[in-house]
Amino acid sequence: MVDIYLIRHGHVDYTPPNPINRTNPLTELGQRMARRVAERCHELDVQLMYVSTMLRAQQTAEAILQRLSNVPRVDTPAFEEISLRDLEDYPGPLPSDNLNDWSDDHFAHANRTMWHRNMEGLQEVWETARAQEVERVAIVAHAGPINALLRSFLGQEIVRLRTAWFSIDYTSISCIRQSENARWVMWTNDARHIEDLRGEYED
Repeated sequence: MVDIYLIRHGHVDYTPPNPINRTNPLTELGQRMARRVAERCHELDVQLMYVSTMLRAQQTAEAILQRLSNVPRVDTPAFEEISLRDLEDYPGPLPSDNLNDWSDDHFAHANRTMWHRNMEGLQEVWETARAQEVERVAIVAHAGPINALLRSFLGQEIVRLRTAWFSIDYTSISCIRQSENARWVMWTNDARHIEDLRGEYED
């Protein structure tokens, strides 16, 4: 049995004219959130961490690993949010790397590509956890991949992720559990550690 903790990155300022792309950094508030979720990871006794290679996830993971310095870390594009890379085989004109400029067709195509990446990444996590006899794994990622992983555990196949969402707060933790024969969604969007910070940002 393996518990997999899905952790969204800390706060990012997406307010226009700021773009939404691979290079968005955490704000100062996001850094504080990351330090808070690091304490939660310590309480959960995380044994292994997978991290999206996008900057905001990397910075969140760095804060966590300052608290959990002995936890092995695997950086992987498998759990990245959608980006221009997911449109490499798009049958039409490509947009800019700023998601604010994308059409619904761009999002639909990229989300399908992301879904496949996420499922391959999840399989790697599961196989590694079994091989290393690890019971508690964290994945530091983004709202899109976390939604895909949650919905896959509920038995859904590729879907248009923009039509219905789990609410995923900054640095929230969701937990999925996997055994040889079954899967469970244990909880979603636990963000109690930033409750007092909510007044400092808008969703």
